Amino acid sequence: MRSVWFHAASVGEFNTAKPILKELKKEFYITLTYFSPRAKDYLQKNNEYYHSLERIPFDLPFTVKRFEEKIKPEVILIVERELWPSLLLFTKSKKVLINAYAKGGVYERFITRRLDLILTRTKEDRERFERYGCKRVFACGNLKFVFDVRESKKLDMNIEGNRLIVAGSTHEGEEELILKVFRRIREALPDTKLIIAPRHISRAEHVLSLAKGFKACLRSSRAFDWDVLIVDTLGELFELYSVADVAFVGGTFLPVGGHNLLEPVYHGKPVVFGKNIKKVKDMADYILKNQAGYMAKDQEELFEIMLGLLSGSRSYNVLDIKGESESIKLCYMKKIREML
Repeated sequence: MRSVWFHAASVGEFNTAKPILKELKKEFYITLTYFSPRAKDYLQKNNEYYHSLERIPFDLPFTVKRFEEKIKPEVILIVERELWPSLLLFTKSKKVLINAYAKGGVYERFITRRLDLILTRTKEDRERFERYGCKRVFACGNLKFVFDVRESKKLDMNIEGNRLIVAGSTHEGEEELILKVFRRIREALPDTKLIIAPRHISRAEHVLSLAKGFKACLRSSRAFDWDVLIVDTLGELFELYSVADVAFVGGTFLPVGGHNLLEPVYHGKPVVFGKNIKKVKDMADYILKNQAGYMAKDQEELFEIMLGLLSGSRSYNVLDIKGESESIKLCYMKKIREML
């Protein structure tokens, strides 16, 4: 079976690439490599997307060359920003960067010229890579618009008869913010519950300590009597959005740049986010243009928007993004197959 080396740094990049991995695995032997140690357990549990799993070798010329010789890939597929110098300079296989975005800088201008193919999120990214001197660059769209939807699991939690806010991919400072907003919402709508899924589950215990005054517990406890549930498990956020009445996506009230704003929208749920959307501007523009969610400039506006959505005094549009999702996936697969 023909071999492909597929590199995703961590859980986020892996989840973004799942639809592509699923298609490639039908035709090729996939060796998946990762960088983040915290990703290992999650990737092992999702082994239907690859044949073998390995930590990426140390980025030294002899280690990457030895690894390449061992797996003999026809192509090395790299997700987003993993521009390791030895990986790109000392391997012989064709190299493809997918879901690429350009940030600028001397190193990026130099190293991306070593790629045989770059598939970008936007036309602007494509034009920027072309200005660097990269030869084969195509804009296929953002892979985060593409979802690997499987049969939903039973979430097994006590939310019947309640309004529910799901705050996903939150960072330090955002949990305090959402808890303050939630406290005020409960005064007006006492049947409201809150789920917080911190971006890094290692922070779950700390986030739990912030929820003083509420019945709060960790998701792993499987408790049923709660007002605030803190998610300390991996891989459930996409499904949790499906049971939300309102979703908040983190990394947007801090200079992080945002996380996947489209996951709630896929499930027909309104999404609220802050002004820091540098990493997800195309998603935010799409959502705001189609009135599928709201941008809040501060805590007060976040409270007003969420209360309005939960009470029904604010409206939003339910979008069908499945067609666009399929079109983006087809573009990526067509260009990747041309390399093979």
